Amino acid sequence: MSSYKAHALAGIILAFPFIPSFFYLFFAVIGASIPDMDHDHNKNKVNSMFLVGIIISLLLVILKGSILSGLIIVLLAITFYYSKHRGLTHSVAGITVICLLLLFMMMGFLPVVSSLAEYAHYALPNNLSIFIILSLLGYFVVSRKVLTYYEIVLAVCLFLAPVNIDVINWRIIFIMLFLGAMSHLLLDLMTPSGLAVFWPLSERVYYKRLGILIIAIWLFLAVTYVYEFGHILFTYQPLLNYVI
Repeated sequence: MSSYKAHALAGIILAFPFIPSFFYLFFAVIGASIPDMDHDHNKNKVNSMFLVGIIISLLLVILKGSILSGLIIVLLAITFYYSKHRGLTHSVAGITVICLLLLFMMMGFLPVVSSLAEYAHYALPNNLSIFIILSLLGYFVVSRKVLTYYEIVLAVCLFLAPVNIDVINWRIIFIMLFLGAMSHLLLDLMTPSGLAVFWPLSERVYYKRLGILIIAIWLFLAVTYVYEFGHILFTYQPLLNYVI
């Protein structure tokens, strides 16, 4: 299995026990794709991210809106561009900061998309706003080889189970992003190169043993969570309404 598929699958697996709806799995896929944005083969995506961030910032200045979301995109692009591979983006501290920045960017993007729609005198449906934002994130970080499938599945998911913007749980979105990114670190810990996961506090490189410990902790938390709160598989009605 190619590395980008393995990382996406690992992100879904780690996040799956904790999701309140299947919608949140897309953030785990995005999170799983984040660490390798520091790789040389992603420089074109990083350059696109920088350019889009500049354009969005300028548009928001014209529309007299908050340019924070656009500036965050620019900041992330600069961070990815100058990070060495398996450095900042492959550490717990690094992915925590990056996931927080992505979260703030998305929180700021919802009113931005609505403002742009109002400026164009178009009533934008909630699900279309969500699709635009997640498609943009996917364009930035998801491998081009699976991006089309990502967007098709996203569109189908939003059609079968529409998402109410007012009840989106941003805390869970951050957790999904973080779990996705952690799944990437977990797989890389299993390689001979290992990772300095606690950089900048420590430059010590960790290997498979830490990865096994993380899996054990995840299993304990996943079983405990499902036992205490149940799982969406047992209560998921919107999809059943279309299938039955």
